[in-house]
Amino acid sequence: MTAPSTRRRAVIGGAIALVVLAVLGVPLLLGSRTPQPGEAARDPQAQARLDVPRREAGDPLALGRPDAPVVMAEWGDFQCPFCRLFATTTEPELIRRYVDAGLVRLEWHDFAYLGPESVLAARAARAAARQDRFWDFHAALYRDEPAENRGAVTEASLAATAAGLGLDVDRFRRDAADPAIADAVTADQELGTRLGVGGVPSFVVGDRLIFGAQPLPTFTAALDDALARSR
Repeated sequence: MTAPSTRRRAVIGGAIALVVLAVLGVPLLLGSRTPQPGEAARDPQAQARLDVPRREAGDPLALGRPDAPVVMAEWGDFQCPFCRLFATTTEPELIRRYVDAGLVRLEWHDFAYLGPESVLAARAARAAARQDRFWDFHAALYRDEPAENRGAVTEASLAATAAGLGLDVDRFRRDAADPAIADAVTADQELGTRLGVGGVPSFVVGDRLIFGAQPLPTFTAALDDALARSR
């Protein structure tokens, strides 16, 4: 088991590297080259990424048409400052350009790996989803994101967020404690790991894995390419 200090140094080191990549505008895409015939089948992770889209009608953890030509799946952690950066800067523009136009569907997946508070927040967001308020809760968590693992994210604080959004708080508390929700959070992280997700935010577009809160042009290039290939 990794010592807490070692783990924190690793997280900080990865964060610094991501900052450098973002500042320099250097995209980190895995499997981003257009595959040759049969190539995805020889790469189990690339092939598995092609099967990621859920495309379920009424999915509360998704935005956009189920039959949109392209699905972009995100793995995120509600304590991650880079996930917050993406959610508050890049994502709104992607929604405006692609989701609202019916071209792309966004599907959320949990990768609650930064600590117990990440898991609490992930379960809470899914509890809000049962009242069709996932994206409102998602926005509130990132808007008010505290420092990582400082004890600020608690059952009480999450219930207060739910109350502020007008949710049925008693139902919210029951749902957040539902083992089925806990299992769904765990399953999402396990799926991400199988696909090559090692940090957040990470995104799957077709057979591609994009890591980090990359500049907007990185996402538009990947989505435009996926749209061209879907025609």
